[in-house]
Amino acid sequence: MQRLFAIAAIASVSACLEVPGTGKPAELAMRDVSAPDGASLEQACTPSGVEMCFDAIDNNCNGVIDEGCGVHTGILQFAIAWDAAEADVNLEVTDAAGEVAQPGEATTSGLYKDRDCPRDGGCFSQNVENVFLASGEPEKGRYRVVVKLEKLGTATAPVKVRLGVRVGQRSYASAFELSPGDKASEKAFEFTL
Repeated sequence: MQRLFAIAAIASVSACLEVPGTGKPAELAMRDVSAPDGASLEQACTPSGVEMCFDAIDNNCNGVIDEGCGVHTGILQFAIAWDAAEADVNLEVTDAAGEVAQPGEATTSGLYKDRDCPRDGGCFSQNVENVFLASGEPEKGRYRVVVKLEKLGTATAPVKVRLGVRVGQRSYASAFELSPGDKASEKAFEFTL
C-alpha cells in the first residue's frame, strides 16, 4: 500500500512540474558569407595555449576572443588588432537593422563598441577595437563588418590586420593587409544570421 501511495505521489508531483523539451536550442550559424578579394573568414582554430591579449584571436579555442584581457565579449563579438601603433584602423559593424555600433552607446539590437583605438584614451598603446552584443539574442538578418585604414600616420604600409568574429560558440578569423588608397584601404565582410 505504501508503495502504491509513493507512486501516486510521484505521479501527481511530476504532473505539476514543467519538463523542458529535450531538443537543443537552435545554434547560431553564419550563412551566405561574402568576403573581399584577397581575404576570407574561416572557422579555424589551432590551440596555442593560454589566451593572448589584444590579438583578436581565440588562442585557446574556447569560442571566445581575447577573454580575460579587459575586452568585453558576448554571443556576438567582432575584434580587430593590427601591428602598427601609429596607424588608425577602424572597425565598423552594422547590425541586421542597419544600425552601426558606436562607442559609448548600444544599437537597438544591443551591439556596443567598447574599444575605439587609438582615439579611446583607455587603449594604452594596444591596437585593438571591439564590438560585442551586450545582452539578449542577436537579431536575425544581414550583418556587415568593415575594417578600414583611417590614417597611416608614420606607419609603413601595408598594415597587417587580424579580424576575429565570434558567433555563438564558434570563432572565425581573417588576416589581411591594408594600405592607403581607395580599394586597398578597407575590407568588407557580410553574413546572414
